[in-house]
Amino acid sequence: MKSANPENEYIPLDLRISVRRDTLRLISEMAQDMGISINEVFSFLAEDSVIDLELLEDLNEIEIPNKCSLSDLKNALLKKKLS
Repeated sequence: MKSANPENEYIPLDLRISVRRDTLRLISEMAQDMGISINEVFSFLAEDSVIDLELLEDLNEIEIPNKCSLSDLKNALLKKKLS
């Protein structure tokens, strides 16, 4: 798959994900019906899930910690909702 915009080329990623057995069965059937690989189905699903999203923030300003507690995460999300 090629994009008209060279900055928007597809980048291969090796991912390890966990899905329920029923989900894998459905995705496998979908891939077989479409004549494509399971990897391509996941790629299309990922693309479709974000296609209408716009980046609302400058991600360069965001600091991502190496780890945080559940309460820290809840507080950060609550703070984000209030601002």
